Amino acid sequence: MTVKTTIRFLLYLVLIGLTLPFLLGYLNMLHPLFDSFSHFRIHLLLGILPLLLLIAFFHEKVIAFVYLLLVGVGAFYLYTITQPFKLESVDHNKTHLLKHLQFNLSFRNRRMEDFKSYLKEHKPDVVTLQEVTPAHQKELKKLMGSPFAFDLSTSFPYVSKERGEYPYQIYCNFQAVGGVAILSKHPFNEEKSICMEGQGLVSAQISVNHQAINIVSIHTYWPYPYDQPQQIETIKEIFHHIKPPTLIAGDFNAVAWSHSVKEIEKASHTKVVNGLRWTISLEEQVPLIPNFKLPIDQVLVSKELEVRKIFVEKSLGSDHFPVVSEIWF
Repeated sequence: MTVKTTIRFLLYLVLIGLTLPFLLGYLNMLHPLFDSFSHFRIHLLLGILPLLLLIAFFHEKVIAFVYLLLVGVGAFYLYTITQPFKLESVDHNKTHLLKHLQFNLSFRNRRMEDFKSYLKEHKPDVVTLQEVTPAHQKELKKLMGSPFAFDLSTSFPYVSKERGEYPYQIYCNFQAVGGVAILSKHPFNEEKSICMEGQGLVSAQISVNHQAINIVSIHTYWPYPYDQPQQIETIKEIFHHIKPPTLIAGDFNAVAWSHSVKEIEKASHTKVVNGLRWTISLEEQVPLIPNFKLPIDQVLVSKELEVRKIFVEKSLGSDHFPVVSEIWF
């Protein structure tokens, strides 16, 4: 076996090792392992394309041309799936703005003062959170305002309770890393609140400009070898009781094109907001690959709501990054 043949053989082995999970990721409805593969579609493609280019140089012109053609097709596909958010249209009948912040706090987060300062400065109307520990909850409740503080006014009844930045808060236990939560500047309809304890879902209905909007904070497991499929099957049923308009946000541990996210879309009559957003840094988990990230925090909205702006914010002490969206209704 010549050196050239040996190199080509080794390149093919690596190519097969990358291409097999890449292709199986498109069969993610068949098994949760394949759904896990689909999360790395972009990363696998970034490995496959250079390999195809290298292999092309080890073949005659006709076969080399086929490989170069595959590189071109793959590069175009990579370009399409890595596009940022695009505003598709503007409905001028929607005149009310709801600012939303989605954030997995991380149970290790020790920068709560920075996070609270961010909320006070940027003033999102509603906040969906995951991995909220009892210590986090204690800090966040300070944003509700003091029960002993009052505002004076010149009109009857002249005295009213002082409201904090986020007087309306709801929490729901999930697992050891912390629960899910919703903070709001707008009042909750208590009768419509739902806590699926141990299932990673909390829902609250808020009223904004006399419009009722259902807000859902969600945290799911990783697909395989964990219990995300069973969890999805359980929480899907709750959407029979949560009617649009609906905003769902959370750490899905799943990319937008995953089977799990598609199942939530169908059950809730929502769509994930378009565009690629790298929302978690895996530097600790994958130290040998610099700047390794995944787009696993999602925002889904029903057709009554229109997202006109969405972006990933700076780090606030978590391995996840906050996702900010401006939603019109």
